[in-house]
Amino acid sequence: MSKNLTRRFVIVSLCLLAGACASIPKKALKPKVELVSVVPLNISLSEQKLRFNLNVVNPNSFELPVESVDFIARFNDTDIASGKSQQATVIPANGQAPLVLDVTAGIDRLTSTLQTLLQGQQLNLNYELAGSVKIENWATPIPFNVSGMMDADKNAES
Repeated sequence: MSKNLTRRFVIVSLCLLAGACASIPKKALKPKVELVSVVPLNISLSEQKLRFNLNVVNPNSFELPVESVDFIARFNDTDIASGKSQQATVIPANGQAPLVLDVTAGIDRLTSTLQTLLQGQQLNLNYELAGSVKIENWATPIPFNVSGMMDADKNAES
């Protein structure tokens, strides 16, 4: 009788274990980072403060708790700032959430870019924000790179 009871216990345990394993995702999908806007916050003689508004899309059926974001911001292929944001947020399962990065850049790093714009040689400003997002319990940080062009004419009219 005890052998029969032991077998039943093992069979039930294996069934429960198999059911639990079936609920674990086979392979997590990488979240997508999109740049929503770049907003100048403050311009002074010594520095420029910019806000990069991002949207993080989670294609997974489980939430992603963001621990931190490492980043480098560039304008016209010139590094203007780098840093690490400790903004913790949770990206919902099959959802999206905003992520805000405030960047302070020394005006010396923007001098050549500003001169080009002021001289009318170029009305567009190429931007790039590259880095990685650290997700809690995720083995490696998730890289991202968003880039585009800000049209000085459109920004001046808005």
